[in-house]
Parts: sequence; C-alpha cells; structure tokens
Amino acid sequence: MEHRSKVTVSPPDGRGLREVRIGAETVDRARSVRELRGILRRHGYPQDLDLEDESKVCWSGGGSDVWPDHAWRRRTTIGFMAFGLVACMALLIVIGVPDALDAMTFAGRMTGSLFILGGVAEGAAAIAAFDYWGKRSLHISGAIVLLGVLIAVTVTTLLVFLWFQDAEATLYTLAFFPHFLWSLWALWMAVREKIWRGTPHPTRIAAGVAVTAILAGVNFAYSSLYQPTAAPSNLALQVRYGTPRMDLERPVVHLPVTLHLKNSGTVSLQILAAGWKVYGRTGKYVEKSTELRDRRAALEAEGDVARHVESVGWTVLGTGPFSGPGNWFDAGEEYTMQKMIEVPRTAKYDVLEADLDAMVMRKDRGTIDLDTFGTAQFSWDKKSRFYCPPKECGESLVYNAEVAYSTNVITVTRKPRYVTSWWALDSEESAWGASISTFKGKGRIKDEETQREYRRYDLFTVNAQASIPFADVVDPRLP
Repeated sequence: MEHRSKVTVSPPDGRGLREVRIGAETVDRARSVRELRGILRRHGYPQDLDLEDESKVCWSGGGSDVWPDHAWRRRTTIGFMAFGLVACMALLIVIGVPDALDAMTFAGRMTGSLFILGGVAEGAAAIAAFDYWGKRSLHISGAIVLLGVLIAVTVTTLLVFLWFQDAEATLYTLAFFPHFLWSLWALWMAVREKIWRGTPHPTRIAAGVAVTAILAGVNFAYSSLYQPTAAPSNLALQVRYGTPRMDLERPVVHLPVTLHLKNSGTVSLQILAAGWKVYGRTGKYVEKSTELRDRRAALEAEGDVARHVESVGWTVLGTGPFSGPGNWFDAGEEYTMQKMIEVPRTAKYDVLEADLDAMVMRKDRGTIDLDTFGTAQFSWDKKSRFYCPPKECGESLVYNAEVAYSTNVITVTRKPRYVTSWWALDSEESAWGASISTFKGKGRIKDEETQREYRRYDLFTVNAQASIPFADVVDPRLP
C-alpha cells in the first residue's frame, strides 16, 4: 500500500464531534465510525482500513468505541426545529402577502412587507438549523436560528393576544396556537444551548432583531389602532328645495328637492344604508292655548312640542334610497341627487319636510366589495337565504357582503364579519338600516354583537332635514 499520513482522531467535544486530522491538517469532524470511514475514503484511504492499527490511526481521548453523540436526539431536535421554522415561514408569508400587495394604507403595506421579510428569515433559520446541530460550518448559523426563533415568538404572541380579544375559533387558530407553543419550546432550547455563543457581533444582531420587531409593532399599531382613531371622519348632508312649478294641465305642484352629500373629512367613507323621505304635515290649530300640546307623545318620541298645534300627523309623499349601498366617497368627494315631488294643490298640509339619512363606515376600518354588496335579495323570495314570511317581516330588499378587515393580521384571528343592509317599504312608511355582525343570512342578528361592531368599525349615522311652508308650494309661479 502506498504511504499515507497518519490519521489522528481527537477527543470528542461537547456535541460528540471528534476532529479528524491527516498529518497536521484538520480535514473534518466525525460523530461515528461510519462518518470517520467516509471522511477517510474521500481522502484516499481504503474502505477496510484497520482503525485499531496504531501505526495508521492515533486515538486521543478515547478509542474507536467512544462516540458520545446522541444521533436520535440530535436529529429529532433538527427536524422539530426546522419543521417549526418552515411552518412559521409559511404562516408569515400567507399573512403578509395580502397586506403587502393590497393594504389600505402605506403603513399597512409596510407591515405586510415586514411579515414577508420575517418569513424569509424563518426559511434561512430552518436551513441554518441543520448546520448548527450538524457540523457548524458557519459561525453565524446559531445567530440565524436565534433570529428565526425570536421572530416566531414575537409574531405568534401578537396573534394570540389579538385572538383573545374575541376568542373566536378559526382555521388559523389551528395554526398559530401550535406555533406559539412551538416558539416557546424553541426559545427554551435556544437559551439552554446558548446558541449565540461564537457568533460575531451578537449585540448588533440582537439590536437588529429588536429594531425590526419594534418597527413591525409600530406599523401595525399605527395602521390598525392609531390612524383609524385619530384621523377625523365627517360626512356632510344637505337638503335643498327648488322653485315649485304648477302643472300646466293638472292641479298638481311639482317641487324639486336636491339631496347633496360631501365627504368633508380626511378618510374615505363607505355607504351602508341611505335614504330620503318627504313628508306632509297636518295639524289641528288652536288660536288660544295656555299649555303645550301633546306633551306625553313628545316625551316618548323625544320630539318637538307646540302650543297652538295638536294631533300632528305626517304623510309620506315620496321616499327612496340614496347613493348606495356600497358606494364609497374619498375625502373631498361630493354627490348630488335631484328628486321631484308632486303634491296636489288642494292638499291640507301645512308644512313639507324632507329628511336625508345615511349610515356609513370608515374604509380604514374595513372595506366591502361593491359588486357583492350591491346585489339585492328579496325577503319574500323563498329561494333567498334572507327569506322571511311577509306577515312577520314585511317586504324588504336585503344586501349582504363580507367585510374585509383593515389588515390581514386581524383577519386570521377573527371570524368573518358581514354587513347587512335593508330597505323595507309598506303602504304607509319606509325604513332602512344596516348592521355588521357574524350574521350571513341564517338565524338572527344579535343586538349586543351589533353594538360592539358599531364601535369597532366606527359606524355612524348622519341626518339632514329641510322644511318649507306648504303655502310657498301651492302658490308657485308659472314657467
């Protein structure tokens, strides 16, 4: 056999690795006889080399039977660590991509991008786990694993915290709760083994992790909590009467009514339900009176009282929807609708009153798909999931669509929410309204849930009114 340098096998280190030198050169490290023979074969030694021949192999710190590596335990740790890091990578990317591409605000897109960046770091940490619990060819493999573990702990803790606000079971709950428990185990493993040892500049790496976590937290808090609260919202409604005109052939007066809307705030607003009505008021007048009339009725209705008018009645002359549901208006945007009310000149009304009401939602709290929400369903249609017997519920149009949360981080911790809007009409009156809840068309809407969602989405109602004496209407000028 040709002459080869003597092989020296060093004592095992704390991880069970034994350094292998050929002559004066360290060529590799081995955890078992099998690995040792593989190293020697790659360097030209025969497969059947007698490892007990002291002229060829020198054993230091234990013979060929001393291999303290616990292969099963080590491989289990690698597999469990890598699997958790890869799963966390998938979770972060699934959460981050929708926000990075389509968040409502710049801060939201920044948060989504940070989640994707965190996912990339998790993937790198999964690869580094094989090296760290392997032969540690890279000095920074421990730091990369530690980075991935800290990101996992931070993100899963945030998800668990958000989940406890409503404690609603979702498909994602089955993902991030096990991730949370895994991240605690991974952190315990990292601390126990002090995986940062041997890492160059560990303080800088720790500072980088802290800054990234703080930046992600600040962006999330700003886009999801502060901005929707601090940015003012204001919707201005206005009702104006035009010049009445007498019909040339019939004893009818045509009264134009202009309905106007303007988003005078700083955030976009979405209409959930809106409608207009024009009433004719009739009343019985008393020339001399010493007391206010209809006091109890006024108290019950929280309405006005008058000294010379009693038994006030209202008759709906015209009603209908206004701009919606589902339409949205950006800051500064306006919308105008004109209606024509026909009133018999001989009618016994004394006052005409026009009302314009709108219930709206801030778009930085959530958005609604206009194509879905704008399609009405009929409550009297037995094929509709909103069917309700007309004798019990009357007849109405129903609009329903899912509300998209302002950030995907909230989406994965809560059940879907749906906005339901309706417009009911009978022979004497009309009514409209909207609610946000988990109601999707089955069962009934819970009042307590609706009130909570009103506050969460900052739903508010705006009203505008205008009155005109009927005397000004029945004495119009001819064209």
